[in-house]
This record gives sequence, C-alpha cells and structure tokens, in this order.
Amino acid sequence: MKDIAVIGGGASGLMAACLAAEKEGNRVHLFEKQKKTGRKILVTGNGRCNISNRNLHPSRYHGHNPRFVNNVFGRFGLQDTVDFFQSIGLPFTEEEDGKLFPASLQALTVMRLLEYELERRGVTTHLHRRADHVLPSAKGNGITIVTAGKEEHHVDRVILACGSCAFGPVGASRDGYQLAASLGHTVYDPFPAILPLSIPAKALHRLQGIRWDCTLEVLVDGKTVNEATGEVLFTKYGISGPASLAISRSVNQGVLEGRDVAIMLNIFPYMNRDEFMNTLQLLLQDGKKPLSLSLIGIMHNRMPEVFLSMAGIDHEKKVAEVGKAEREKVADAFLACSLEPGKPRPFTEAVVAAGGVDVNEINPATMESKKAPGVHITGELLDIDGDSGGFNLQFAWSTGAIAGMAQW
Repeated sequence: MKDIAVIGGGASGLMAACLAAEKEGNRVHLFEKQKKTGRKILVTGNGRCNISNRNLHPSRYHGHNPRFVNNVFGRFGLQDTVDFFQSIGLPFTEEEDGKLFPASLQALTVMRLLEYELERRGVTTHLHRRADHVLPSAKGNGITIVTAGKEEHHVDRVILACGSCAFGPVGASRDGYQLAASLGHTVYDPFPAILPLSIPAKALHRLQGIRWDCTLEVLVDGKTVNEATGEVLFTKYGISGPASLAISRSVNQGVLEGRDVAIMLNIFPYMNRDEFMNTLQLLLQDGKKPLSLSLIGIMHNRMPEVFLSMAGIDHEKKVAEVGKAEREKVADAFLACSLEPGKPRPFTEAVVAAGGVDVNEINPATMESKKAPGVHITGELLDIDGDSGGFNLQFAWSTGAIAGMAQW
C-alpha cells in the first residue's frame, strides 16, 4: 500500500492522480485549494479546451533548457495522450494548425470525464485545502503535508502540480514556487507570457476595436528574435489578438532584461514593397485629394491618419505635394511602423507564465525531484512554457502522466 498526495487539481494534477490510481493498492489524495478542480481547463481554448497539437516540436517550447521536452514526450507523447482520452470516452477533432479539441468542443466535457475517472479510480479529492508546507522526512520514510488549516497528512509520495502564477482569476498563485523553493529547488523568476502587449504610443490607441491581419517582427538590440503573422486587435492600451500573443513572450523577456526592444508592424503582410508602391501609385493620382483620404480604399478609414502621423507625415497634405522620397516614407509608415513596447501587462491577463522550477533538477523519466526524493514536480510549475495552440496543455498532460506512472 502506498499513499500518494497530488497537490493541485489542474491539468497535470488530474492526469497524475488518474494514472497513479491505476496501480492497485495505491491510495491517492488530490488536494485543491479552490472550491472545484480544473478551473483553468474550463477557460482554455475560449471554453473549448485546446487539448494538444499535432505539430509538437521542441522549437515550440521555451525556458532555460527546452530540450527537456524531448525526454518528456519520448516517455508520454501525443499519441499516448490521444489514447488516454479516447479510453475515457473523449474523441478529438482537429482544426487549423494541428490544434486538437474534444469532439464536443466543450471544455466542460473534458472536466466531467476526468472527474468521473477520479471517482471511478478511487481518488479522494480534498477541496479548499491549500498546502502550506511539504516536509520530507529526514529518515526518508515519508512526507508530511501541512495545510493552511494546520491539518497534517503523512504520505509516501507527493506530486507537486500547483501550476504557475498566470491567470489569477481562476486561482493561480505563487504557492507552487514557494513550496519548490522550500525543498531546495532553483526557481527562475516567472514573467507573463501569451498575453496582450502595452504600447504607450497614444496615437495607436485611436485604432481601438479594429481587427486587422498584420505581421509583427520583434527586434531585440537590433536583431530579429521572433515574428508572427495573423490577426491583431488594436486596443485602448496597445495590441492583442493571435499575432500579438504569439510574440508577447519575446517582447516581455527583452523588456524585463532591459534590452532595446522594438516591434515592427506591417499592416500589409501579403503584399511586398514593390506591390505596395504600385498600389500607392494608383491611389495617388488625384493631386487635389488629401493624402489620408486617398488611402482609405485599402485600409480601415482610421488607419491612414494614425500611421501617417506616427511617421511624422502630414496626413492632410495634398497628393500633389507628396514627392517620390516622401512616398517611400508613406510605405514605411504602413509596412514598417516601429512600436516601442511598454512594461508587461499583469499576470492576471497572462495565459502562461514563463520561468519556474529548473528542469535540470528534475528526472524526466519520472518527474522526481533530484533535490527532494519522493517529490515529483509537473506542469506549469516547471521552467518550460509553450506557444499558444495546445502546447502547454500537452506538456501538462505528459508530465502529469509520467509522475503518475512513476507510482506503479
């Protein structure tokens, strides 16, 4: 008989509890500080739960040692995840870019089936139980968990699946980092990733509410480090939307490191410069027409005035006054608008937190701590964060499963 405690009822914790309970004789206890498990799962994928992605690759993951994911997915990968969910009655449907969703397109379906499996497999769930201390025995014969209510639970193994501090509205906190640090682990200071970006330039805020396909290129100290093309939502504080979320990690990391960071915005990503200049020539034929009015045929009517003014060009100037050299500046205003990012927005808006427990202190074959034997650490608590599109949930399922199977 073995007593196993899983601390945290998110994706990796639920998977760990399910698989740990498969071994006959294991008594699994799941501790969740919230009033229900899986609150973050319920909001992923806009409530549809983007479970995974067909295009798993180490390049989609970040951290001080992203190659760690190779060992993890070699032990429990995409097909293992698909097989597990199908075995509990959850088939998938695939959408663009390899994104996998439950066929029901409801995150609630995922949670109901996982909760049923916990009950079926005999897992005891303790809600409103925050673990304040994890105290390994000096003699190596067990671990004591002390809750906020001063309850003590003595177990043989602990799986730390507390999650990151991203997206506080569903209960995220720094509890897991503190527990890991108390066990001797190195914890890289977390910073928000996959979230909207603040752009202080007030002129840009006048585009609030406009959605437009753009290319965003991130320059750090003059070198391109990231690029994304897709929808950008202009907001009252900066930019959001899929393309903005895709580059947010690179931007925030550079800003927090005190580097010179610029975002090059191109609002015509499917048109090269020559094509744009040819189009411009067609538009600027009426010499008496104001410059901004001449351009509204190919963009939102608020855009010409905003981008021209940001480039230092008089948007009311008559077309006849715009010479060849200034037409090049007009092209730059729309194809290479340089934006200076502001400070990162708060964790409450972040889908994921970068940083966390140093994975070099974790055995990827079991997710067991090299610092505290008998303790396993999984999911977002680790210094691995993935791109948007199901990559973070896959890492959570995989690390949770590995920790759970290590109890067999």
